[in-house]
Amino acid sequence: MKKIIYFMMAFVALGFTAVSCNDDDDDVTFSTTPEIAAAGTYVGTYSKVLDGDTDTTYAAGTVVITAGEAYQAYVAFDAGDLYSGSSIANIAHANDGFVFENVSTNNGMGIAFSGRIYGDGSIISAFSTSEKVGRNNYTYNYVFTGVKQ
Repeated sequence: MKKIIYFMMAFVALGFTAVSCNDDDDDVTFSTTPEIAAAGTYVGTYSKVLDGDTDTTYAAGTVVITAGEAYQAYVAFDAGDLYSGSSIANIAHANDGFVFENVSTNNGMGIAFSGRIYGDGSIISAFSTSEKVGRNNYTYNYVFTGVKQ
């Protein structure tokens, strides 16, 4: 029994000595901060659907991103009669594009939102709103897809 334990301990010790780390830390540098690079007007289409329903309403609209302080941007959603609102968001580089979000409901819009801007200038963003009508509470899901102008 002792031999088996010694062999197992020897294999474990051998395993630790054979493991090594690869020095593959690729330092990526960017020419500008994300809030400056992503700033602009994105034109596209909003879709609005009642949670649990399949009937979708579409509207043309914009998302305007304005540079704020470091790694923060002001995001303004305008879907005409469907929805409009703006708030600050955290923004960061993501591969060849950017991601932005504000997960706090204590922001200027009162809702959490997020989005992704791709390297080709296309954008997708999503958020949900709640509306109380009488005794019923309705949740509407919005998705914006567009491109930078």
